[in-house]
Amino acid sequence: MKKIKLFVIIKETSERVSNKNFKVLGDKPLWKHLLYELFPYDVFVDTDSAEVLEQCSIDTNLSHVTAYPRKQEHIDMENNSNLSPVLHLIDNFLETYTEDDDIIVTTHVTSPFLTTRTIIDAIKKLDEGYDSVLSVTKSSDHSWVQEENNYKPLNFNPKVVEKTQSLNKIVMMNGAFFIFTKKLFNSLNKSRIGKNPYYYELPSPEHIEIDTYDDFNLANLVYKGLK
Repeated sequence: MKKIKLFVIIKETSERVSNKNFKVLGDKPLWKHLLYELFPYDVFVDTDSAEVLEQCSIDTNLSHVTAYPRKQEHIDMENNSNLSPVLHLIDNFLETYTEDDDIIVTTHVTSPFLTTRTIIDAIKKLDEGYDSVLSVTKSSDHSWVQEENNYKPLNFNPKVVEKTQSLNKIVMMNGAFFIFTKKLFNSLNKSRIGKNPYYYELPSPEHIEIDTYDDFNLANLVYKGLK
């Protein structure tokens, strides 16, 4: 029987929002919101934070979480180059903790409103013939792509005023989750997106991703509203 295993990366430091993962959202640190939500599924956390390692060993609400220290070579890669070690972190997790047919979900604690209900619903797409699933945000607005100081229209003709509902949707990968198997990841030379992916649109407020202080302030307002 296939098992569902979730993989999460938690960094000690962050650039755009200082100590983002440890800022208090509502009644607890940001990083705990999603991990609490993912109970009782098996969650594996790769981290360079001593606090996260300690809390995962003593917090009874994290009994489903296996946290382990990040390898120094991966810390050095992130600190000394422009490259992200994320694919190496996933590869290390897969080789250490998974079987070929396990269903893998990589997700981020910066998506505090993501629910297990949504993740399980997204996993069902694998039974419909898709080889992977990624979370996206869709927009029907008039959109441009910026190339240095130039802007090129993506889904409309600037010389024509079209109703937004008639425009092609812009689909943006939001990174809340990727779903695949170890076998797929290895067969595609370490890629989370297969040849036949499903683009899963996240509902509100689950699509909220905390990257900036404005995002964090919005998340606090949403959290209070939900409570």
